[in-house]
Amino acid sequence: MPRTAPLGRAGNYELLLDLASGGMATVYIARATDRDVLVAVKRPHKHLASDKMFLTMLLDEARVASAIDHPGVVRVRELGFEAGEPFIVLDYVEGCALSDLRKDLSAADRAMATKVALRIVLDALAGLHAAHELKDETGKPLGIIHRDISPHNVLVGVDGASRLTDFGIAKAEDRLQVTRTHEVKGKLAYLAPERVDRRRTCNRQSDVFSMGVVLWECLAGRRLFRGEQAVDTLDEVMHAPIPRLRQLGANVPPDLDEALARALSRDLAVRYKTAAELAAALERGAGRGNVGTASDVAEVIDVVFGGRLSLRHQQLRGVLGANVATRVLAASKLRERPPGAAALVPSPHLLASIAPVAPTQRYAFGGLKDVPYRRERRWLLPLLVGTGTGVLIGSIGIGVLASRKHETMPPLATTPTSATVSPDARLASFPPEEQSLVVDGLDAGEIELDNGLGTSRSPRSPIPSRHPAAIGTVHNGFTKLR
Repeated sequence: MPRTAPLGRAGNYELLLDLASGGMATVYIARATDRDVLVAVKRPHKHLASDKMFLTMLLDEARVASAIDHPGVVRVRELGFEAGEPFIVLDYVEGCALSDLRKDLSAADRAMATKVALRIVLDALAGLHAAHELKDETGKPLGIIHRDISPHNVLVGVDGASRLTDFGIAKAEDRLQVTRTHEVKGKLAYLAPERVDRRRTCNRQSDVFSMGVVLWECLAGRRLFRGEQAVDTLDEVMHAPIPRLRQLGANVPPDLDEALARALSRDLAVRYKTAAELAAALERGAGRGNVGTASDVAEVIDVVFGGRLSLRHQQLRGVLGANVATRVLAASKLRERPPGAAALVPSPHLLASIAPVAPTQRYAFGGLKDVPYRRERRWLLPLLVGTGTGVLIGSIGIGVLASRKHETMPPLATTPTSATVSPDARLASFPPEEQSLVVDGLDAGEIELDNGLGTSRSPRSPIPSRHPAAIGTVHNGFTKLR
């Protein structure tokens, strides 16, 4: 394979491959030249490098994540600056995001095996609980809430361990960034209802709800909340029925179904109070033999992504050279994958061996069986009910008038009536892009949409300017986090 040039440098890090790119930043696989190991470098896009809002989010992410020392959280190594532009360095997790794994299985009409999904979510819940419980050096709770729990922010490694990442919009007591009251950030389909209701407050139970959505979707093989537009998705989060997995035909233990339903309760008095409480309930509900191991997860990653990881190693050899790549992979404790070690697209037979067929039964609630949830048709039944009620009242009035021919009566007044119908949950496939936004007090004029290609912003409140050096010690161009 011909040699290719690196993509640049960031401090002491040589950028090798573009790993992922979104609307705000690009993540690279990089080599730490002083240690000769692979790391991940997150660098904002050029147009955001001087944006105060984004800079403070990046600094907050570095500060919060670097303080959490837990195997269920991706570790932030340091914060650096290159030519005045910030970047953060994280542990490199070889594998995939849970969102990619879920989408690949869904494309083959398969869901995730119960034991595999539980192992992934239990690992992430352990990391989440560690973040929630974090205290400062005086023992004071930091009050961290992730606020962006989604399959995109759960990384599943080839070692079978899962890790939570991206604390960029996490809430903490000592955040540099100041946001307005009731400002909502995150991916809409995974927001807890209280995140968009100004009468309720966001706490760790909000992260519990979001993790419940993640697990529900893994086991169902489909999305739980998804509207045509952003406001439709918000409406579903707030009001749409949440079906039990067994209603869909999923083969899960009843107690596990019950535990997940409680995690997804919109009533905070019913929902689990902590991530640890949810994890314990899931393990009890699953029962012996239904909670997988790291080896079970590693097998799935190898089947679904083995071919793509082989290609990635081949690309690393093209940048570093074969001998250096072998040395770096060994130093990073990664098994080198030879070219063509696995097919880029796994065979249906292999997928069948690690993932069950996705449940196909439609949602059913009361008499509205097999009716998709469609916002644009909600007026139909209330209109019919209102019209029928009006006709009935009119008929009664005519009857009364007829029976009292000789009496003088005042005109009969009718009051229009309406009926509201709890919409049926809709069947939805995975969208090509995820909805995310910022909503201040649900004001339609204060919306920021991010579809992975860019953002459209509303005016923001002033952000206190604070130099990165205030949160650490600068040494050789790097800010070492406190």
